[in-house]
Amino acid sequence: MAEPQEHGPTERSGLAGTLKLIAVVAVLLLALLAAGFVLDLVPKEAMGEIATKVVLLATIVAITAFLIGALVGRSKR
Repeated sequence: MAEPQEHGPTERSGLAGTLKLIAVVAVLLLALLAAGFVLDLVPKEAMGEIATKVVLLATIVAITAFLIGALVGRSKR
């Protein structure tokens, strides 16, 4: 029979993996926004406003994920 495998801390993503995923999505959204700016699809006036909103949304999601992780972590103790 196959032996059960232990899942070490390097194999679990957890909160750190979630925050990395959020950061990757935010960077991709900013790259798309920059590409739209370079191709003149997004006007200069809207560039700063949209970039600010993307960063604020990513921050809100990251803080929410951190707080949920902290609450879940406390309940497991």
